[in-house]
Amino acid sequence: MQTGTRKQWWQQLGGMSQGMLFLQGHIAHSDSPLPEPAPRHHVHDATGQARHREAVQRLGARRLRAMTSLSLFR
Repeated sequence: MQTGTRKQWWQQLGGMSQGMLFLQGHIAHSDSPLPEPAPRHHVHDATGQARHREAVQRLGARRLRAMTSLSLFR
């Protein structure tokens, strides 16, 4: 076996091994119990709803600025 072929073989084997480790950590097995959803027990009053709307607007503006700044680097 030539050195280049052997090196490629080991690189492919290493890539497959890393892929299998990745899959092992990210596959949900059918025998594992499903996580229970967290109970939602609080209700927002009018002040909380207004604060939420303002936060959503700020988040939207922040995302727009981030997208614009990232698009300048293309």
